[in-house]
Amino acid sequence: MRSAAPRPHRDPNFIDVQRLVHELSDEDLLRSADDYFAKMSLASEQCRKPFSNPAGATHQTRHLGLLFEAADLFRGARVLDFGCATGWLTVGLAQMGCDAVGVDISPNALKLAEGLRAARPKAHGAGPVEFLAYDGHRLPLPDASVDRIVCFDAFHHVRDQRATIAEFARVLKRGGRAAFMEPGPNHSKTPQSQAEMAQFKVIENDVRMEDIARHALDAGMDRPQMLLQFPQPMTVGVDEFNAWARNGIAYRWAWRAIDTLQRGLTNGQCFYILKGDPIEADRDSRRANGLAAEITVQRACRVASGDGHGVELQVAVRNSGTRAWIAAAMPGQVNLGVHLLDANGRLLDNSYARLKLPRGPVEPGEQVLISGTMRWPAHESFALRLDMVAELVAWFSDRGPTQRVTIESRDL
Repeated sequence: MRSAAPRPHRDPNFIDVQRLVHELSDEDLLRSADDYFAKMSLASEQCRKPFSNPAGATHQTRHLGLLFEAADLFRGARVLDFGCATGWLTVGLAQMGCDAVGVDISPNALKLAEGLRAARPKAHGAGPVEFLAYDGHRLPLPDASVDRIVCFDAFHHVRDQRATIAEFARVLKRGGRAAFMEPGPNHSKTPQSQAEMAQFKVIENDVRMEDIARHALDAGMDRPQMLLQFPQPMTVGVDEFNAWARNGIAYRWAWRAIDTLQRGLTNGQCFYILKGDPIEADRDSRRANGLAAEITVQRACRVASGDGHGVELQVAVRNSGTRAWIAAAMPGQVNLGVHLLDANGRLLDNSYARLKLPRGPVEPGEQVLISGTMRWPAHESFALRLDMVAELVAWFSDRGPTQRVTIESRDL
């Protein structure tokens, strides 16, 4: 949706955002934010994002997906949610397995965030979540302590964009990134921004990518990278779509698509800024793409175990992918996983047993020998299907060329 046309500067009620930045003190901004959130409860729409209302959900979920693309998240990543407000996104990041920390200048907003965290049950595989007060100048975090920073419609509220990006650079680890979903270069001039600045005494600043690029370089970070998508989807008839699928997009439609993109180009700007080379998580098993293995059973037999019997396995496994395998107990830990099937090949237990790597990390191209004994299944006939698994990330065979190996009970 196109932003409303800017109001002319000759309007006597027009608010110059830069003048407002200089007029409002830190205490004024904190008081305005705190008064805004003081009127809310956990039942308020702000706490129910991104599904608070149909119009908001359409806008927020579209932008949220783009922000996640820019952030390039992974399980176990320590992620700062800057300007977290009621904490709905911070809690969501933790539910996805990130180590999430939300910061905001408003104590009342942080009280709501704590209530929201307490009200939602912790999901399996979820990471920790905490909320910290921010003074508007220095983030309450040590140097090089976070993997990712996300700003979802929060950065345009800051007083000093240059100083804020410098703080992001300070707390980011080498190879980390800050991802933003923010309005464009004329945001302060829109009727909605003018009304909110007048009513709530809040900064509704413009976000100019020329400035952002300069601030990033000043902070020792890379130039921003932009992620583009249509602000709104284009609607076409099914016959037109089928014609495109057969013959390619017609020239007139291609120009319409370009015009649609151009007209809404800066209505919602999604970008990310890198701090140097990729971190270890960009090449280890906390991510699913690039996971692959060659599995060779060297020994599989029935052995006495305790009061009964067990299955003894000795399996050679080679890392044929591009990611180092984590052996430590954390998201992305790689194990040999065993599925239990009945005599007809029907899956009975997807996680019947695990055998651990003997060491780690296992680099691409390396081979390890995995040995262990599991309990004997309580079935007359069965099959064991072996696959590698990166815990809380993916089974290898679901993501690439890994061939699972099946052992029939009659062969034990």
